[in-house]
Formats: sequence, structure tokens, C-alpha cells
Amino acid sequence: MEENKNAKRRERIKTILIIFLAFLLVLTFFSNTILNYSLPTVQAQYASYGQISEKVRGSGVVTANQKYNVNAEGNRTVTKVKVKLGDTVKEGDELFILGGSESDDSIKMAESELRAAELDYQKALLTLAPDYAKENQEIKEAREDLQTAINTLNNARSQSGSAISSAAYQQAMKQVTELGEQIATLKGYLTMLESGETDGIPAEYMLSQADAQAAYAEASAAYETAKADLEFKQSLVTVSSAEQQATVTGLDRAAETADTAAERAKADYEASEGDVELKRLMEDAQSAAKYAHEDADAAKAVLDDILAKEADVKAAQEVFDAAEDALASAQDALSGGKDAVAAAINSAISNAQRDLDAANATVSAYDAQGETQDISTLEADVTAKERNLQSLILTLAETKKTDDLTAKTAAIDLQSQQNAIEEKRDALEKLKKNSGTTTVKAKNAGVIAAVNVAAGDDVTDGMTLAEISLTDSGYIVEFSVTGEQARKVKVGVNAEVTNNYYSDIKATLISAKADTSNPSSQDKNLVFQITGRDVTPGQLLALSIPCSSQNYDCVVPSSAIQEDNDGKFVLVMQSKSTPLGNRYYASRVNVSILASDDINSAVQGEINASDFVITNSEKPLKPGNQVRMEDQK
Repeated sequence: MEENKNAKRRERIKTILIIFLAFLLVLTFFSNTILNYSLPTVQAQYASYGQISEKVRGSGVVTANQKYNVNAEGNRTVTKVKVKLGDTVKEGDELFILGGSESDDSIKMAESELRAAELDYQKALLTLAPDYAKENQEIKEAREDLQTAINTLNNARSQSGSAISSAAYQQAMKQVTELGEQIATLKGYLTMLESGETDGIPAEYMLSQADAQAAYAEASAAYETAKADLEFKQSLVTVSSAEQQATVTGLDRAAETADTAAERAKADYEASEGDVELKRLMEDAQSAAKYAHEDADAAKAVLDDILAKEADVKAAQEVFDAAEDALASAQDALSGGKDAVAAAINSAISNAQRDLDAANATVSAYDAQGETQDISTLEADVTAKERNLQSLILTLAETKKTDDLTAKTAAIDLQSQQNAIEEKRDALEKLKKNSGTTTVKAKNAGVIAAVNVAAGDDVTDGMTLAEISLTDSGYIVEFSVTGEQARKVKVGVNAEVTNNYYSDIKATLISAKADTSNPSSQDKNLVFQITGRDVTPGQLLALSIPCSSQNYDCVVPSSAIQEDNDGKFVLVMQSKSTPLGNRYYASRVNVSILASDDINSAVQGEINASDFVITNSEKPLKPGNQVRMEDQK
């Protein structure tokens, strides 16, 4: 009985041991599978030699190439706004209706005041200039009376010592007749000179006028010759040196760009170790650089020719200016020649008049012979006539001085009146501008980019009511890139619109300029010309600009590259052999990116084409983590 119990206990112990050992055996065989289920699943691929077609990406808002501001004229109130942001308008479309701020009564009053001021000014202009004909005649007569008195006194003094013979008397009478006729003839010459009929004037008086006319004819001929030469040399300059300089600058830049492209193509060919297509591209780039330099040199030769022609124009202009000044001087001399002729005739009249007075004195003395002459009385008469003449001259001088002061005062008053008229005219124009209802219309076709006022707002003269983007001037997109990225793209390349695949929008790079928002950096603003029926202002476009392609020793998927505080890195799978099979671990390798495209990146570092790079993981990984491949169970 007792033995049976012991036997049963041993059986149970044996059964338990067998089950335990079987369980351990099962765990041993399936431990690898169980562990794999607990590890993160990863995807990986080998790094490889390959080609990267790099692209520069950016985005920007579509804006018009040009805008213009719609400004208010005068101080007004906005009655109605007839457009809103984004509306398309044509030239002549109504934009705003503005009400006036001035009444008709104010305008009528301003017009009345302006007319009154203009009338007063016109009356002031009609004031006659002073006329001194009467005073000059009195002075002339006083001079004649004094001369007669002097002649009488001299005759009386000489008569007291000798008598005048009958022959002297007859000779004096003859002189009186001849000199009177001579004076009348000379005065006739003055009349002819005033009327311009100089043919009858003797040559002895016209010598100065003839010389002036000859000098004027010579100066006029020189002026016409210089003018024709200047116009001919100006006609040879069809393009200014400034415009040609701009062309030369543009061609020099194009040549520099072509040189850069040729150097890049040459570097690509040398790196490819004899690639036929890259060799052809290199030769094409070198030919393009050669032709670009030839075009630049030809443009510089044209610039030198233009500068020479402009120098000839400048010299011809100086000759023309000198000829013009000489003609003006000859004209003045010609005008002065007439005065010289008159002066010569007047001098002859004065000489004849002096001789006539002497002859008349002789006749008077002969007639008075035998009469007793009171010398003291005659002397007193001469003194009285001298004082009378002096008094008339001083009175005229004082009158002229007073009139001159009055004329200056009147001139100041006239200027003041004229200034007042201009002020009233400006005030009237401002009142008219601010009166009545006016409609503001679009001067150009375009799209409303901004509306700055609403109905009921008061606006001042020159205030901007709205902005219109000119659709006819085209559209642009602009965004900033690094200086290194800017060097990789070329002006004229077409960019791909990546966020609007089903439209006809096209983007072409037209310039790369300094980023003024960050002047301390080397960043550049890329400017693209946008065309297509689907373009609208304010639209956001994402652009991708292709750069040159290049082969690299180590290319990995861009998704494999990670970054932390220590820089960029990839996780490479490292395997370790164990009794239960191979185990895989993630190992960190630091890299730097040489170039990237949409999918892959070229890297350099402690990595080569035989490394198995982790591209994706179902869980976040850290260096040293054990992982399993996606197809492992």
C-alpha cells in the first residue's frame, strides 16, 4: 500500500519534470521569434553611387509688376465706393463718387474778388509815364536866349574897338542863307534815318552803319554754318552713351555668367572621367562664353564710337554757342550803328548852327553900328539868362528824381497787386476743385489691390483712395534664398509650380538681387515673371527651380537623414552573431549633406556604399537600439 503511494508520487514528479523540460525546450526554440516581435520594425537600403538633380525651392505671393495710386483731388467727402478688394476694372470704370465741400456762393464771391483785383491792376498799368517835352523845350529856348545874349555882348565889346565892313556884312548874309539850307538838309537826313530810307544819306555819315551791317552778315553766316554742323553731328548720335553703357554692363554680366557656366560644365566633365554628353555640354558652354565675350567686346567698340561722336557734338555745341553770342553782339552793334549815324548828323548840325549863330551875330552887329551899346546892361542880361537856364535844369532834375521815386513805388504796388491776383486765382481754383460732385475713374485697367476709404469718410487733396495692380504690366513672385542657392540657378530658367499642377501658370526667373531686408547676409531675392490665364494677384505659388545634375559617391534617401544638437546623422544597421542567430543594432554615423533633390541626398562622412542605412522605423530609434527588418518574424 505504502509502495503504491510512493510510486504514484514519483510518477507525478516525473510528469512535472517532463512538462517543465518540454516548456523550456519550446521557449528555447521560439525565443528568437518572441524577441523579434518586441523589437521595432525598420526599413533600410544600401547607400549607393548615384546622381543628384538638385532643386531650389521657395514660395511667394503673386503681385503686379506695377501699381498706381488713385488719389483724391481737393478736400471732399466719399459719397459712394463702387469697387471692392480684388475687383477687376477697365480704364474709365467708376471707382468712387466724391461730394463737394464748398458752396456756390463762396465760388461766386471769390470770382467777384478776382475780377475786381484784375480791374484795379489793369487801371494801374494804364497810368501814363512822365513826359518832359515841355520842360525840355523851355530849356532849349533858354539856351538859345542865352546864346543870343552872349553873342550880343561879344559884338558890343568888339564893336567898341573896330567897325564891321560892308564886305564882311555881305559875307555874313551869304553864310546865313547857306548854313540855314545846310541845317535843313541835315535835319532831312535825320528824318530819312528814322524812317529807314538811308539811300539818300551821304556815305560819309553811313560808314559806321555799313561796317555794322557787314559784321552782322558775317556773324549770321557763321551762326548758320555752326548750327548746321551741330544738327548734323547730333543726328549721328542715335543711341546715348548712357544707354550703350547699360548694354555693355548687361553683356559683361552675361559673359561672366557664361564663364561660370563653362567652368561648371568643365568641372562636371573632368569629374565624370570622359562622359560624352558632359563633354558636349562643356563645349557648348565654352562656345557660348566665347560668343558672349565677342558680343561684349563689340558693344564696347560701339560705346567708344558713341563717346567720340558725343565729344564731337560737345565741340560743335561750343562753336555754335560762340557763333550765337557773336551774332547777338553783331545785332547790338547794328542797332548801335544807327545811333552813331544820328550822332554824326547831329554833330554836323551843331557845327553849322554855331557858324550860323556867328554869322547872325555879325549881321546884327553891322545893323547896330552907330548905336551906343551899354556893356554893363548886356552883361547883366547874360547873367540873368544864365540863372534862368540853370534854374530850369535844376527844376527838371528834381522833377525827374521825384517821378523816379514815384515810378519805383508804383512798380512795387503793381507787383503786390499781381501777387494778390495770383493768390485769389489759386484760392478760386481750390474752391472749384472742392465743389460739386465728382466721379473718380480708373486711368488704367487692373485689379483693385487696396481700398483705403469707406462711404462717409472725409478725404484731403492728394490722399490715396485705392491702389490698382496693372494687369497689363504682368505679374511677379519674389522670395529669398541663400547666396549659395542663388549661385546654383540661372536667369531665364523655368521653375515648376508645385502647388497648382492643373493650371497654365508658368514661372520664369528674371533676376536675382540683394535681399534688402537682410543686408548683412549674402541672401538673394529671386524674382520670377508669372504668366498664364489662371494667374490672380495675391495667389500663393510654391516654386521648384532645377539646378545642374552631378554624380556623387554616396547617395541615401533623404528620409534617412536625421538631425539633433550635434548635427546631421544617419542610422546604419550593424549585425552581431549570437547562438540564436544574427542580431541587428542601429549605429549612428555623422554626415554632411552635399546636395539634395526631391527624394535622395548626397552625403559625406564615415559612410560608404556598403552601409545598410535605416530609412524608416515604426518607433523612434536611438543609436544602439536593437531592431528587426520589416520582413523578419
